[in-house]
Amino acid sequence: MVRAGLGYLAAADATAMAAQTQAQCLRMLEQAHSVSTAARTSVLAAFTAGQGYTADADYSPRAWLINRTQVTRGAAVGYTAWVRRVVAHPEVAAALAAGEMSESFARTICAWTDKLPEDSREDADEILLTAAKTGMGLPDLSGLAGEIYARSLPENPDGDKDEAFEDRSVRLETTFGGAGVLHGDLTPECASVVTRCWTRCRPRRARRTPAARRSGSMTGWPRRCDDLENAS
Repeated sequence: MVRAGLGYLAAADATAMAAQTQAQCLRMLEQAHSVSTAARTSVLAAFTAGQGYTADADYSPRAWLINRTQVTRGAAVGYTAWVRRVVAHPEVAAALAAGEMSESFARTICAWTDKLPEDSREDADEILLTAAKTGMGLPDLSGLAGEIYARSLPENPDGDKDEAFEDRSVRLETTFGGAGVLHGDLTPECASVVTRCWTRCRPRRARRTPAARRSGSMTGWPRRCDDLENAS
């Protein structure tokens, strides 16, 4: 029945549809893709647990998918990844099965919350799923995920500080997206040295192309800065 319905839609003259009908079809097809992802994952999980692939002399579910369903290796990897993903993210799996979340959004949310401590993932999934269902876009969801990640970090990962240095510190943290965030509390003397060094080390605009300036390229920056190297 599903194939018959999709076949009918594929054969229909989409150019004869009103724009509103086309939009409705696209939304429904995205929901159908989410539900089909959940259905495939459920069946594949059972197939894998029962080692059904061995009946066809295949050594893994991934190999069976490639050889018996004629999908690419990349597609097979994606399908089997969802089997592992739904175990760690049951609420995301439920949202997919209900057609409430696109497959791409669900996969992205799982990738974000996988970086959190295990005991924080379920709550983070719930928060992000609720936000997405209310219409929050991916950039805002990314910011929300970043805030959740930051709050999950230990407040003092380096242990007790030396009392002599309680008024100064430099800490580099890596965000869930891989970017770096540098935090520092410097003495006036150190801040002065860093400022002088930063001014000296900045590349001249004439040495950088417009594209490099727009992208923030570091091309042309010196490898050393004597002021920082000699500062104590």
